[in-house]
Amino acid sequence: MGVAMMKQKKIFLLAGEASGDVLGSEFLNYTVKHWPGCEYVFWGGEKMSESLGGQKPQIGLEQLSLMGFIEVLNHLPRILKQERGLKQFLSNWNPDLVVCIDYQAFNMRLARWITNKEFRDNGTKLIQIVSPQFWAWRPGRILKLKKYTDAVFPLLPFESDILNKAGIVAPYFGHPAVNRVSPVNLNGSGWLALLPGSRIQELVSHIPVFYQTALKLGRPFKWVRPLNFDEKDYMLLLKKYSGVDFELRQIVVGVDSLEGASIALVASGTATLETALRGIPHVVGYKTSWLTYFIAKSLIKVDYISLINLILNKEIVSEFIQKRCNADLICNELKKVLNDHRIQSDAFLELRSKLDLKNNPMISVANYVANNF
Repeated sequence: MGVAMMKQKKIFLLAGEASGDVLGSEFLNYTVKHWPGCEYVFWGGEKMSESLGGQKPQIGLEQLSLMGFIEVLNHLPRILKQERGLKQFLSNWNPDLVVCIDYQAFNMRLARWITNKEFRDNGTKLIQIVSPQFWAWRPGRILKLKKYTDAVFPLLPFESDILNKAGIVAPYFGHPAVNRVSPVNLNGSGWLALLPGSRIQELVSHIPVFYQTALKLGRPFKWVRPLNFDEKDYMLLLKKYSGVDFELRQIVVGVDSLEGASIALVASGTATLETALRGIPHVVGYKTSWLTYFIAKSLIKVDYISLINLILNKEIVSEFIQKRCNADLICNELKKVLNDHRIQSDAFLELRSKLDLKNNPMISVANYVANNF
C-alpha cells in the first residue's frame, strides 16, 4: 500500500489501557513520519509518549486503567472530573480528528458528546480503533457506533461483517498483534508464566490465586509484568497480595519475554491472544467483584471470555471464572495441558492464519483515514 499523506491537522488520541497504548503507538509511529506538521494531544501511556518523542499525555494510564462496575463507581468523581476537563479542552482546541482506542464505555460517551455538540457537523472526524464488544453484551451499541462514529476499525474478523451489515464503515485490516508477536521455541520442561492482568483490580483478585496455583504445580515460575507498571510498583503489589518478597529474576517484562516458558496461566484479555500467538499453551483464570460478575453474567451473551475461543468459536483454552478460579482446579488443568498440548498448538496456528492479512494493520488504518477523511 502506498503512503497516504494528510494535510496538517490537530489530532487527539485517547487510549485508556496498556493494550490500547500499544495500538496508539503503532498508529503514531506511522503518522508522525508520514503526516508532517500535524499537532497531537493524547491521553495514554509510555508507548504513545515514545512515539511522540517524549511528549507527555494530558492524562496518563495510571489514572485511566479501571474496569468492572464497582471499580468504576468507586472512582466516579475522578472520572467525571476528567471528562469535564477533556470536554473543555476539546471545545477550545477544536480537533480535526479524534482517535478513540478501545476503552469502550468512556470513548462511547465521548463520541456521543462530540456528535451532539456538532463537532462532526463542522468537520471533526471521529474513529474508533477496536470495536466495542456489542456481540457480547449491549447489542444496542451497534446503533450508537453508527450514529456517533465515522469509522470503526475492528481487530476481530467476525466483527467487521456484522458492522458492515449494520451500515457502519468498518474495514478489517487484521490484528496488529500478529506482526509484533512471533512464536517462541516451546520448552517442554520450562517455567510457568503468570500473567495476572494489567489493571490494579485484576492484580488484587488474581495474584493470590495465581501464586497458589504455581506452588501446587511445583515447577519454576515467573511473573510477567505488564508495561504499564514500573518495576518497583509491580514488586510491591506482588508482595502485598501474595505475602512474598519476590526477586527480580522471578519477574520478566511483557509477553515478549516468554521464551523458555512451557505453559502459562493468563487473566482474560489481550494477553491471552498474545500468549497464543507466541505458541505458549495456557489456561485462563479470571475473578472480579461479586456484583460486577453478577451484572456481567446477566448481560453477556457469548459462551466464552477468551479471545482465542471466541475467534475460533470453540473451547480451545480452558476458562476458570469466579468460583472456579481456584488453585486446585487450575493446577489440575495445567497438568493436563502439559501432558498434551497438541490441540492448543494446532489451534494457535489456525488463529494466526485468521488474523494475519500479510500487512501492517495500523499502517492500513492510517492510510485509510488519510485517504477518506
